[in-house]
Amino acid sequence: METIIQKALKILLDKFGVEYDCVAVTDESGHYRANIETPDAGRLIGKNGTVLSALQILLKNILHSQSAEKLFVTVDVDNYRKDQDDRILEKVKGEIEMMQEQNLSEIKLRPMKPYIRRLVHLWIDANYPDLGTDSTGEGMARSVRVFCK
Repeated sequence: METIIQKALKILLDKFGVEYDCVAVTDESGHYRANIETPDAGRLIGKNGTVLSALQILLKNILHSQSAEKLFVTVDVDNYRKDQDDRILEKVKGEIEMMQEQNLSEIKLRPMKPYIRRLVHLWIDANYPDLGTDSTGEGMARSVRVFCK
């Protein structure tokens, strides 16, 4: 699958006329991460990551048409998204520490996009076996609730 993702991304980048040095794809337990190294990062990321998100959606649609299995793919440019994810997880870690210090049975995190909510659910599950999570709210107000098991 890594090769298919890499080839699809290279075709898209060539069609868009974007210079790139490398397209690396890794499999992290069924979640594929593609990182594009490019001297034209700003053009591929766009304002607040809008172009990057559109590229990811386009890639997912292409892959979905080629395979019936559900794929989780994250497209990144020069580790822009990874750096953002790390900052968000640091904030979540601080919220969890505050929760534990104040002996709270649960906290509600700020509203997040679906990709970030999924990242937070998986990260908490992997790092805090005594905590559980679920999503609450609707639409743009949907957030993660963290609670003691």
